[in-house]
Amino acid sequence: MGKRVVVIGAGLAGMIAACMAQREGAEVLLVDRGSIGLGSNSAMANGVVGRPSGKQDEKKYIADTIEIGRGLNRRSMIEIAAAEAENAISFLRSVGVNGTEGTNMYSVKSPDPEIIPGVTLVKKVREAVGALENVRCITGFYVTEIVTDRDHTRGIRGFDKTGKETEIPADAVVIATGGAGAVYLKNDNQKDIVGQGYRLAAQAGLALWDMEFVQYFPLVFADPHLPSMLVFPPYHKAIKLTNNSGEDIVAKYGLGDINEAAVKKRDAFSAILFGELQSGPVWMDFRDIPSEMWKKHPLSLLAKLKHDFSARPAAVSPAAHFFMGGVRTDEKGETDLPGLFACGEVVFGFHGANRRGGNALLECVVFGTIAGRNAAQYALGNDVSSMKEGGAAPTGMSAGRGDLRALRQEIREIAWNHAGVVRNEAGLKEGLEKIAGLRRRLGAILPQTTKELRLKLDLDSAAFAAQAIMTASLARKESRGSFLRSDFPYEDNANWKKNSCLRYDAENRAFTLSFGDVE
Repeated sequence: MGKRVVVIGAGLAGMIAACMAQREGAEVLLVDRGSIGLGSNSAMANGVVGRPSGKQDEKKYIADTIEIGRGLNRRSMIEIAAAEAENAISFLRSVGVNGTEGTNMYSVKSPDPEIIPGVTLVKKVREAVGALENVRCITGFYVTEIVTDRDHTRGIRGFDKTGKETEIPADAVVIATGGAGAVYLKNDNQKDIVGQGYRLAAQAGLALWDMEFVQYFPLVFADPHLPSMLVFPPYHKAIKLTNNSGEDIVAKYGLGDINEAAVKKRDAFSAILFGELQSGPVWMDFRDIPSEMWKKHPLSLLAKLKHDFSARPAAVSPAAHFFMGGVRTDEKGETDLPGLFACGEVVFGFHGANRRGGNALLECVVFGTIAGRNAAQYALGNDVSSMKEGGAAPTGMSAGRGDLRALRQEIREIAWNHAGVVRNEAGLKEGLEKIAGLRRRLGAILPQTTKELRLKLDLDSAAFAAQAIMTASLARKESRGSFLRSDFPYEDNANWKKNSCLRYDAENRAFTLSFGDVE
């Protein structure tokens, strides 16, 4: 066997990492519990890749990203992204991702206006991955552990669709599992994105940084018969946003217009809508839009939804969108555990306390490239004694106890109600107590089938992520970027311009928290 790199997660960052590791000469296994590309949040994106507009604009791009991140960003990561942005976009063009040039962005263009640009993006990259020699894709494989030995990464452990347990040796591993948006009752993420990568990293001994910072998008469909998907901007000027009393919300709060509110005042806008929802639904009214506009992007994306937007408004709500926190990596994309690399949303530092629009996809391409390339170089350049590949019989199942689906709903409600858009001390403490009790109940359930085992492990990751969010949130006594506390409504640079750091004690199911200076 040649030198092997295993990439966990086949979203945009993971696929890019696999491509780059293969280019360096490694044998690559791209592993995902679902499909390649389409099961990721990148597939649901509007396809905007942020970037500086030329070398002369790099300083402004860096300054803007730090300003939006409220000073908690790792500057070195922003500088790398700014310097590599054009190479990232050149790579996308090279695999057939067409787009339009903007002042500070590259916008992916779909051949069909009814197809989300993110779907076009991941399909093109998936085709490129599929054409590569020495890249093998394994779907339906659930990773349960990063295997280590004497402080080095040795591979992964997990089980396949039948429940068969398998250990896969690797000379380097890349975590590219995404964030944890689906932990929340209201979110626009893929339903299985519940923090699996955070749990894997913490179990391997890594710290999690800035987990309190969760970005919410203000306008996500909340009608029970509609998918919980983001209402893609830009918004036509004829669209109205009203509360349960029929008041125009944008006018009521002096927000200018919906586009300005969603782009420049996203966090305040989300908080306003969250407040309005306490009195009843918030409605997005499309009825005055000229008929010819429905064939153009982004309104064209609504064509296949089972709702007559020309006849009646649709309920909307703020929803969890993106995680700024995660594991720490160096300039090579390597974590503190030798041989373990990470890229994409699972990594902390680039965004700080909030994310600049377009930086999520740029992060995937730039840092996916870096992590994949350096993981391969690590594998090729180190004499690591890998474990032997092996399997076992399907995991033995015992009779199930408890309702796992009910627990999933309960976790989502706890996260939304106690660690949602606006938080406070009493709510966070209550949420932590509820999560602790839920984790005890979850631990007593013995899955009966492989499907139930997958769900239980997902719920363990979700409860873990919710506990991490609330633990870090309780300690930060200020409001900053996407993080809003009603009992500490102001930013406090004198005391809180620092990054939170969580370390997990698996035996006691508890975190220890500290703070570190911004790098």
